[in-house]
Amino acid sequence: MNLQIKASLSPECVAFLRGRLARFDFRHLEYFRLYDRINASVTVGVWGRCKYPNRKKKLGYRIRCCVSITRSEFPYPAKWAVGTRQLDAKNWEWVWREDQLRTLEEAVAWIAGHEAFHWLRHSRQIPGRNHETQANRAGFAWLDEWREIAATSEGRFI
Repeated sequence: MNLQIKASLSPECVAFLRGRLARFDFRHLEYFRLYDRINASVTVGVWGRCKYPNRKKKLGYRIRCCVSITRSEFPYPAKWAVGTRQLDAKNWEWVWREDQLRTLEEAVAWIAGHEAFHWLRHSRQIPGRNHETQANRAGFAWLDEWREIAATSEGRFI
């Protein structure tokens, strides 16, 4: 697995991410990069990109996850759509999940889960549709799992 970490994450968080990714086939994954962009970007928040394979350039999946939130900006408000709800025969509304990212590790866990979903779904390693709402749900699932692990006093990871 080509996990490239360019952020000061705790060893427990790195172990968590490696464990989550190790469950899947990453033969066609060129890299999975995690960046701390605090001093390199004017943008504040979390963002990422999952680039799909390019046969002409002979490139596989390429994933970048960036976090640009200073310690003083935590807890950082997070509000992302996780689905839709039908109101009547013609109208729908977004279903939102509001939360707070409390640490750099939480922000990385969320965006890594979100972008990993795009890769895993496109490569047909998991079921579902490759929609942003489902990717957001996957990000929140990784975040919730990380929070459970981080809260354990025994320090078991994976």
